[in-house]
Amino acid sequence: MSALSSLHLVGSSGRLQRFMHQLPTAVLLVNQAGSIVEVNEQLLRVTGYSRDQLVNTPISSLLPHRGSMEHLYEEYLRKEEVGTKGEVELEWCDKQGRCRNTSVMIMAQQAEELLYMIHFPQLVKESDQLLSQRLLTKLTYDTSMGLFILDEKSIIIEASQTACKLLGMERLDVINKHVDQVFSGIPEPHRFIKKELLEGVKLQNVATSWTNDNQRYELIVDANTLQDESGKIVGAFILFKDITNLRSFAQKLERNERLAMIGQIAAGTAHEIRNPLTSIKGFLQMFLKSFGDSGMEREKTYTEIMLTEINRINSLVSEFLLLSKPRNIQYSMVDLNTVFEEILPIVESQANLYGIDVQFASRGKLPMVVGDNELLKQVFINICKNGIEAMGEQGSLRISHHFDQDGDKVSIDIHDSGPGIPLYIIDKIFDPFFTTKEEGTGLGLSVCQKIIHDIGGQIRVSSKGFGTTFHIMLPY
Repeated sequence: MSALSSLHLVGSSGRLQRFMHQLPTAVLLVNQAGSIVEVNEQLLRVTGYSRDQLVNTPISSLLPHRGSMEHLYEEYLRKEEVGTKGEVELEWCDKQGRCRNTSVMIMAQQAEELLYMIHFPQLVKESDQLLSQRLLTKLTYDTSMGLFILDEKSIIIEASQTACKLLGMERLDVINKHVDQVFSGIPEPHRFIKKELLEGVKLQNVATSWTNDNQRYELIVDANTLQDESGKIVGAFILFKDITNLRSFAQKLERNERLAMIGQIAAGTAHEIRNPLTSIKGFLQMFLKSFGDSGMEREKTYTEIMLTEINRINSLVSEFLLLSKPRNIQYSMVDLNTVFEEILPIVESQANLYGIDVQFASRGKLPMVVGDNELLKQVFINICKNGIEAMGEQGSLRISHHFDQDGDKVSIDIHDSGPGIPLYIIDKIFDPFFTTKEEGTGLGLSVCQKIIHDIGGQIRVSSKGFGTTFHIMLPY
C-alpha cells in the first residue's frame, strides 16, 4: 500500500475526476493552495455536506490540519514510511462538527496543476456490509424506480438516478440540499416533493404528473414518513414508478378506437352530407348574385353568412375524412431546416397580426428526419397558430429543439408565453371535438397527433401555468 500511496499519478485532471466518481468509497481532490476542487458522492453521503458547500472551500473544513497541503502530504509520507500496518490515520470532521480518525491514502497528480487526491477507504466499509444499504444502493443506481429520502429538516439525503432524471438535475446537485433549494422558483403546490410529507401526509398508488423543462412524466407515487424507536418522525421517503409509456400506450389505444368510430361515421355520412350541401351552396351563390344586382344589401349579407357557414361545414367534413382515411404518407428524408424556412414567413405574418414576437432558436441546427414534408408543415403551422391565438395581444413564440436521451428522436419544442393550459383539461386537448375556442372544431390537434403517430413519432404537451410547450418527437 505504501508504494501505491506515494505514487505520482500522471494524466489530466478531468480523467482523475471521472475516476474518483466511480469509486465506491469517499474521495476528494485538493489543489496546491489547499482548496477543494472536487468531491465524489460517497464523501457527501458520509460527511453530510452538499457539493456546493465543499467545492472551492479550504480543506480545513474536513481535515482540521494546520499548515499547507504540501506539508500535509509530506507529513503523510513520513507517517507512512514508519507505519507498521501500512496505514496512516488522519482526523476528519463531518458537517455536524463530529470528528474522528480514519485511515487515508494521499496521492499527488501531475497535470495542468499539482493536485492531491485524498482517499478514505474505510469510511463506508461497515455500512456496505449491511443488506439494507445494499438494497438502497440497488434502488439508487440499478432500477427504474424513483426514490427520494428526506431527513427531518427537509434535506434530500438520497435520490436515485431515475429521480434525478425526473428533476432534470445531476445527483451531486441534489444530495444534501434542502427541497427549497432544489425547487427554487417553483411554488409549493407545484413541487413534486412537498414538505408536508414530514407532517404525516401519506400517498399510496397516487397517479400524478410532473413536467421538467424538457419532458412530461406520468407517475404512480407512494410516500410515507420514517420514525425512530420512539415513534418520532425523523424523515420521509417518496417512491415512484414512471408509467409515461404505459399510459401513453393505453391512451393511444383508446384514442385510436374513438378515431376509428368517428372515421366510420364520417366515411358513411360524408357523401350524404356533401351532396345536399353542394346543391344548397349552388343556389345560394345564385341568390347572392341576384341580390347584388338588385341592390338588396341586407339579403346579400344574409346569403354571405349562410355561404360562410356551409364552407365551415365542408371543412368539418374534410377533417372527419382526414381522421378516417389511412393517410398516404410519402416517407422520405426531410430536412427540418428547409421545412421551417418555408413555414416561418406564414407563422410570422400570423404573429404580426397579434403583436407576437417569434423566436427561432434552432435555425440551421436541425437534423434530417424520416417523415412526410407536407404533413409536417401542416403540424408545425397548426401548433404555432394555436400558440399565437392562446397568447392574445402580446407575448412570444419560441421554437427550439433537443435530442432525447436514447438518441433516436429529436424533439421540436414550440413554446408560447400564454396563460398555460389548466391541469384539469390538459389530458383532453387531443380528444376529437374537444376545444376551448368559440369557433373551433376540436379536430386540429387530433389530426396533428395522428400525423405524427403515423410516422412513428409522439406529441407531448407541458404547461405549468406560465406558458405551454408542445414537444413533437420525430425519428431521425
